[in-house]
Amino acid sequence: MTPDLDIWILDPFHAGSHAAWSQGLARALEEEGHRVTLHTLPGRHWKWRMHGAAATWAPLMADHAAPDVVVTTDLCDVAQLRGLMPRSWSQVRVVTMFHENQLTFPWSPDDPDSENGRDNTYAYLNISSCLASDRIWFNSTHHKEAFLGAAERWMKCMPKPHLPKLTQQLSDKSEVRHLGLNIGTWRCPPEASTDLKHVDVPLVLWNHRWSWDKGTDAWMAFVNEVIDRDLPAEFVVLGASFGRQPEGWEAMRERMGSRCLHWGFADSQEEYQSWLWRAHLAPIHPHQEYFGLSVVEAMRCRTLPWVPSTHAYTDTMPQGHRFMPAASWAAGIQEQVWKTWPLGLDRYEQQALKFAWDQQGPLASEALRRALA
Repeated sequence: MTPDLDIWILDPFHAGSHAAWSQGLARALEEEGHRVTLHTLPGRHWKWRMHGAAATWAPLMADHAAPDVVVTTDLCDVAQLRGLMPRSWSQVRVVTMFHENQLTFPWSPDDPDSENGRDNTYAYLNISSCLASDRIWFNSTHHKEAFLGAAERWMKCMPKPHLPKLTQQLSDKSEVRHLGLNIGTWRCPPEASTDLKHVDVPLVLWNHRWSWDKGTDAWMAFVNEVIDRDLPAEFVVLGASFGRQPEGWEAMRERMGSRCLHWGFADSQEEYQSWLWRAHLAPIHPHQEYFGLSVVEAMRCRTLPWVPSTHAYTDTMPQGHRFMPAASWAAGIQEQVWKTWPLGLDRYEQQALKFAWDQQGPLASEALRRALA
């Protein structure tokens, strides 16, 4: 089969969900018949990646023929990338995928850059990357709308003259491209839950990064209330922190005691999946969520998500889902609301499978063809 398109994928922060996305996209596009080259940089020092990734990759371009399209992410300065491309690459189309953005991402209270005003620099890098891109992909409708609205408000705060028709320029080339996930081949164990009517002591799941933006404060408050009121619940806490742990996280672990069945990274993907299949509830109330990959993975394994009616959850939840903000979690445990839940667990599993790569890969391929039309 002759490759249809020659595609470069440039991943400036190759770790976690970013790495899973770029690797999954590369495989999916190859399965669609395209020739794909993936270039990555280590997933650390995100601020330096935004400043320096483009200059790191530019020398590679001088030694290669121009592809049809370059796909990169919001952690690359696309305007700089365009400026450093060889002249022979001048007709290459560039698509930028926004996993998150620095306009609406809530800055940690411990980060001094916000107080010093440097957060505006990263916000504008995102805006200029959009201006320099041929197409802009957002991983949810919520993310797209939040970014475009924030860009308009941000520009009004800048000195005049303002960039003309900024929101219209960005909106015209923006679209929603949900993440693809490698969940299609996950095997369901025989003991996996089919309904929760007979569950009296739920296993409550945390399978997110241990960081403030993911709502560790809401989770800790919930766990402490469950323990203080001696409500029936056990916990599994997966994942780890990138850097220092949230204040109170280790103390929460000690308070959990024997209620905590697992703490930290799973030793393998198989072990990770097995905990998701065993878990009953997945509460999260983050400060930001532009897609919610971990929630979708939990749904794939028939774990019931307790999420607020904000962020990207209006994109990822099935129709008829009952939203559960953090303020309702402890009462939900006491009242055992999972026993009378309006949707069956199979509905969540089916919803999650819509984001598997076998569904999202062909859509991404078609979106790249449109970018070249």
